[in-house]
Amino acid sequence: MLAISVYFEKNAVAFSKKYVKKQSKAISGEIVADTVNDVLEKFDVTYDDLAVINYSDNGDVRSISENSIKVNKIKSEVVRRIQKKLDREDIYTFSLPMGSFTNITLINIVGPNLDINFRLTGSVNCKFKSTFESAGVNQTLHKISLEVKTDIISVSTDFSEEYKYKTDYEIAQTVIVGSIPSTYADIIR
Repeated sequence: MLAISVYFEKNAVAFSKKYVKKQSKAISGEIVADTVNDVLEKFDVTYDDLAVINYSDNGDVRSISENSIKVNKIKSEVVRRIQKKLDREDIYTFSLPMGSFTNITLINIVGPNLDINFRLTGSVNCKFKSTFESAGVNQTLHKISLEVKTDIISVSTDFSEEYKYKTDYEIAQTVIVGSIPSTYADIIR
């Protein structure tokens, strides 16, 4: 009985750790995606809200400037909402059949379900990124995206693990017609 208990405990810890990590990544990804979508919907963001293209009298692009107030409001709202969700200390639960802890394929889905509980905590950071791509003769595609990085710690009864989650969301884009200066600053940060 002791040998069976030790074998089961060893496999259960390793197996549940793997599943908690997968569930944590899925939940944190869902939190980030839902939050970014909600904030973008709230602010109803368009390219013209984030950047202004200034042309010279002959049609050449002189400069592209950012709307710092709008950019900072969006960034702070995304960070604040995600951090609030991570700090709630919700307990997340998923169930696995006991057979899955044995490493025996035939009984992988057999047995009563065991509930595994864990919590998420962490920190979040985001920034706007600006990229320029050639879109044809005398045309440039300007894309503005939001990069969200989270450092997540998932905590269960028998372990904790830290991991990083990073994703980009395209916020706006436009095709700029006219010649672009050969040097330009990264306007969105």
